[in-house]
Amino acid sequence: MGPVDTCPGCAFTYGVLPRASLPLSLGDLGREMAARLSGGPPEALARRRRDDEWSPLEYACHVRDLLLVQRDRLYVALVEDEPSFKPMYRDQRVGFDRYGEQVPAVVAAQLVMAAAMASHAFAGLSDDQWGRPLIYNFPEPSHRDVEWMAHHTLHELVHHRADIERILGDGDGEWHGDGVTE
Repeated sequence: MGPVDTCPGCAFTYGVLPRASLPLSLGDLGREMAARLSGGPPEALARRRRDDEWSPLEYACHVRDLLLVQRDRLYVALVEDEPSFKPMYRDQRVGFDRYGEQVPAVVAAQLVMAAAMASHAFAGLSDDQWGRPLIYNFPEPSHRDVEWMAHHTLHELVHHRADIERILGDGDGEWHGDGVTE
């Protein structure tokens, strides 16, 4: 799988979770994030605390889209030899798809569906398929494999779940006013 990477922002360490656990974890985290969109006023979920920080709804939309993009990238990696993937244009999607104007309950359902689709796709891989090589271009072009891509997909969910929790409150699953924390 290559070198072990650790995210300085959320402390997620690639390669720690066994590959057999990755698909189930994707589905579980997708459902957790979707549940976090419940119970709060839609306008509060869509509100940005700062100009340089997405709203909880925007983070959820990003994760939904990322899961679908990663599923498509997986299928390309299973067909092509050492593919290189175009960027998903994450920052541009926020405006193009009007993330902040979407309905939280709809996004939650889509997030659960996207997580289930990605989970299903990764769950069906053989040992050889997990090792298929690819070039991943974020944050810079690197030789990786499908297993690393699954870890990276899970990292995105872990990282952005933490972003949402930081914005909304103490993480107990209950709505806490406007979500502003110290």
